[in-house]
Amino acid sequence: MGIAGGTMPLFSIVVLTYNRKEVLAELLQQLDGLTSPVVEVVVVDNCSTDGTEEFVRASFPAFTLVRPPENMGAVGRNRGMAVARGRFVITIDDDILGLDATAIERIGSMFAVDSRLGAVCFRVIDHYSGLVCNWCHPRDPGTYAEFSFETNEITEGAVAFRKEVLDQVGLYPDEFFISHEGADLAARIIDRGYEIRYTPQVTVSHKYAQNARPGWRRYYYDTRNDFWLAIRNYRPLFIMLHLVRRLPATFIYAVRDGFLHYWVKAVGDALLHLPEMMKQRRPISRETHLKLRLLNKEKPGLGFYLKRRLFARRVKI
Repeated sequence: MGIAGGTMPLFSIVVLTYNRKEVLAELLQQLDGLTSPVVEVVVVDNCSTDGTEEFVRASFPAFTLVRPPENMGAVGRNRGMAVARGRFVITIDDDILGLDATAIERIGSMFAVDSRLGAVCFRVIDHYSGLVCNWCHPRDPGTYAEFSFETNEITEGAVAFRKEVLDQVGLYPDEFFISHEGADLAARIIDRGYEIRYTPQVTVSHKYAQNARPGWRRYYYDTRNDFWLAIRNYRPLFIMLHLVRRLPATFIYAVRDGFLHYWVKAVGDALLHLPEMMKQRRPISRETHLKLRLLNKEKPGLGFYLKRRLFARRVKI
């Protein structure tokens, strides 16, 4: 997509960060070279305590800084996406590198040629090994990572959206904090008739930085949000199918790793707040349910989900 005629859309790059000032600095230096009248950068500081806010204001004054009143987890991206002015919104995590002008042009071209394209998920490789990582799609990464395909998942830390689609379907559910917020948004995007695609044409690297994230969070939020994802979006039969398929996987992991207490607490909290989720309930159509199932090219049994978890993104909150 070219700039000629002033028709190139404005891109918003939304970066979510929390207590990773040193890692963030490397990314923002890369993005600083991209800023122009058609590219803006929005940094969401998830209530860091390491001086991130002061650093961004002093070193990158041209960037928009958003700081929620509290740590919102992964859905803190909502605050940046809400203020984004671009026709296309790119969200990346603070340790995702390699988003350059070529990548942005490719993203723009993909949206330009397909008006039903709602989101584009990037290929993410480990910064050190070059191996594919952060995989959440319902296909074997060993077979499909080098091919473009339609998916029913969103890699929240490496994805681009058509802004008008977000305006139609909404953002991530704030209550989720982390886990399954991408699947929730994906279901709504697909239900509105749009497509989500994975593409290796846009590849970024994950320079993984782990700054003392509590190990229990995945066991708790994966389990609790499985309930809420289903209640918010699915029809009764599909709620049962989803929970029967997913809960055994999180249970096995919790028992294996010594976090059974958090699995039990997650189930209890999910049920306790069920009335609140029922108020948000907007079931997707039967046609969308069918499409979601068809997009699962591999058998969506327990073995598949255990295998896929090995490639899942790490906690970034």
